[in-house]
Amino acid sequence: MIRSKKGVIGLPIKLTVSFLVLALMVPPIMLSVESIRDDMASNHIIADAEELGDLIDMVSKKGSGYRMHHELSIEEGGYLTIGGADGYIIRASFGDDTVSKILLDRPVCSEELTLFGTVVIELSSDPEGVSVRKI
Repeated sequence: MIRSKKGVIGLPIKLTVSFLVLALMVPPIMLSVESIRDDMASNHIIADAEELGDLIDMVSKKGSGYRMHHELSIEEGGYLTIGGADGYIIRASFGDDTVSKILLDRPVCSEELTLFGTVVIELSSDPEGVSVRKI
């Protein structure tokens, strides 16, 4: 029986090609995983902004003098901006990018407030709108 040396020579070439293909695939896979994480965090921030918008609308419908406290847990890396000159808008941001703007029925008539992390807020209904402050 004659022995061929093709297997001995071909195996290192096959291993080299396999490792090269794997090395070329790792960066695109890692980028897609990071993109998915960013999208999930953005969706959490948007959900937090919608929750705050619903609370503001509820407090405004209760009438003047109504007050409530609420705890918000905002995703790390994100923040919500309310009040100030844009009283009718809640801006949800992640990093340096604004990912969503929520339009309110009644304005937030307090100074501009940036909310991040876990924060307890007080919402109170005024004749002009809703006041929001950190506690």
